[in-house]
Amino acid sequence: MKRFNFMKGRYGFDTLFFAVTSLCMGIVLLTYLVLQHIPHISEQGILSFTGLIMIINFSRVFSKQISKREAENIKFTLFINKLTGKGGKIGNYVTDNKGYTPLSQLKSARPESITCKCGNKLDIPKGKGNQMIVCPKCGRRTSIKLP
Repeated sequence: MKRFNFMKGRYGFDTLFFAVTSLCMGIVLLTYLVLQHIPHISEQGILSFTGLIMIINFSRVFSKQISKREAENIKFTLFINKLTGKGGKIGNYVTDNKGYTPLSQLKSARPESITCKCGNKLDIPKGKGNQMIVCPKCGRRTSIKLP
């Protein structure tokens, strides 16, 4: 029964894990196919470096600091989205001096204002559910859904 409870309270696999694993596998494949024939490059050094990276990568999987690992994964996903052109807006997340965003802040972050079609900034009221906002400049009504 202890086997099934081993991963309880641990972070597990995420996008960053699979990306780093794919990168390391690509480096190993490149080393065996191409870099093996170049005399001044040490195969053992490259392979041991990728092995060290994989050990660090697996330590993330078994980590009990779930909020730090989630914040790392969110930052990685935002970075990839920015590279691929899918938005990747970081928003109003505030990182502390340790370099990660607290999970409580990531879950509670919401936009403070939206822009009307006339260009006027509209404040979003506090609350939950569907809210109706009326622009004081043009009178346009906008319905937004709040978490």
